[in-house]
Amino acid sequence: MEYIIIALVGIAVVYTFLQHKKSGTVAPKKAVSKPKKKVVKKSTPSVAELKKLTKVQLLEHADKNKIKVKRSGSKAEVVKAIASHK
Repeated sequence: MEYIIIALVGIAVVYTFLQHKKSGTVAPKKAVSKPKKKVVKKSTPSVAELKKLTKVQLLEHADKNKIKVKRSGSKAEVVKAIASHK
């Protein structure tokens, strides 16, 4: 009984393949898509995250994000300037 079912499924597959070949169309292949790049959202870090950074890192962050900061100011002033920037 199992052999008959397997034979019927095989015949159906061959029949379907031959029908597509006669009509000139073959089932479309799936296009291989490249993984999409993640979009990084630029947001101002929280004050707690800013306090963990060194003053040099804070100044680099300010330069990258074009935030005007007083370089001779204390670390607390730099953190406050970055945190208040929108």
